[in-house]
Amino acid sequence: MTNNDGLRKAREAKAARIIAGEKITFANPMQKASKNPKSLRLAINAKCYNCSNDQKGEVRVCPVKSCPLWPVRPYQGKSQEEDRVQK
Repeated sequence: MTNNDGLRKAREAKAARIIAGEKITFANPMQKASKNPKSLRLAINAKCYNCSNDQKGEVRVCPVKSCPLWPVRPYQGKSQEEDRVQK
């Protein structure tokens, strides 16, 4: 099974749940971290999310470069510099 097969199966399962009338809810990073307290990545995501007023978009543009979590903050995506280098 490749990654695409797993993704396809997950999407099909989600579609079936929607068709069945099940309400799909999404957990925010704080909820995810509380469900798995041993995960360092989830703890970092939750801290950044909390520090940014519970808004993922604010994490991406975080101006606090002195924060020790800044280099590993979530939701960064590719920077414009990386995009230029790859072209």
